[in-house]
Amino acid sequence: MQNHKRFFPLHFAIIFTALTVSDRLAAEETLGHFPLCEASAALLVACPGGKGECLLVGDNEQKKELYLFPVKDQKPDSDKQSAFDLHLRDDEEISDIEALASVSDDVILAFASHSRNSSCEGKKDRRQFGKVTLSKPETAVVDTLRTKNVTCKHLFDNSVLDAPIKAACQAIDAADKKAEDLQAKKLTKDAAKADCNAINAYNAEGAVAIHTPKGTDAWIGLRAPLLPAHPSQPEKKNLAILLHMKDLTAYTFDRVAFVDLGGRGVRDLSSDATSIWVIAGPPEDPKDPLDKKPFELRRFPKSALDKTEVINSEFIQPLPSSSEGLAISGKTAYVVIDGEMGKDGICKKSAGYEIVSLP
Repeated sequence: MQNHKRFFPLHFAIIFTALTVSDRLAAEETLGHFPLCEASAALLVACPGGKGECLLVGDNEQKKELYLFPVKDQKPDSDKQSAFDLHLRDDEEISDIEALASVSDDVILAFASHSRNSSCEGKKDRRQFGKVTLSKPETAVVDTLRTKNVTCKHLFDNSVLDAPIKAACQAIDAADKKAEDLQAKKLTKDAAKADCNAINAYNAEGAVAIHTPKGTDAWIGLRAPLLPAHPSQPEKKNLAILLHMKDLTAYTFDRVAFVDLGGRGVRDLSSDATSIWVIAGPPEDPKDPLDKKPFELRRFPKSALDKTEVINSEFIQPLPSSSEGLAISGKTAYVVIDGEMGKDGICKKSAGYEIVSLP
């Protein structure tokens, strides 16, 4: 009988852990319906007409619209999906929307990834972002990189390149050179995919706007490339790169920050009064669908962005694979999860969401 008492706490802990994991997995629910399939970005905004709060969601396959879901009792109402038209002409379409950020109560930024496609082709409609006015049908497209490569020369136009910027530039330009060399081989798209995936060229999937007494600071978070090693802390390796926008008139930057996400890149950014929150995920797509580096929810203090040292992030909890969008409200995180585009009005795999209670 004594042996049973000795092992009961361990037995109870195993059961409790299993129940906790099961409850968390069950919390993932379907988000909306076709044409929203590949949810890629999230932001909380006022609903049209000022009637409560809505979750605004981007889809990386949809170039002219976002999707709204009213939030009720801290949950998006998945059955009440409505399209938010960006009012873009065909020649203004924003392809591969991967990040949303709010610069005021009425203006948000919708960022294309500025990435290459899966075979490393450069795509002009991915090299731009939109300044979207919520209260009227208006989106001003900023396309200053549309006809240029995403390289240091164009990203840090006329900026003084200090050691951190130079380090970021070396990583960005080295990856872009590899992508250009791959393109020069003129392989078929299928033949180029595996090599392109390993290159991890420029891919921006997170954005956050921080409001200060001096104005609004917009930061872009890169999924790829990672910084191989910090210039003054060489023991810190495989760091995520954050870029500070010079202003909102062009896709140019004047500062960088490096964050230790455990060898992961940025899949989305959000913020609250004191912290920057991050979905951290692998910079590359997994070669084997079963070989998935865990996605994670992490955070770090806003004040750390003002320092030159590597920012150490705090692990909060694991997230489902393909978590792509993040919005924070108080002690609640809304995580949106990528699905897969289908045809004939049906998603091959529906987008999803998970509600996370924050510490």
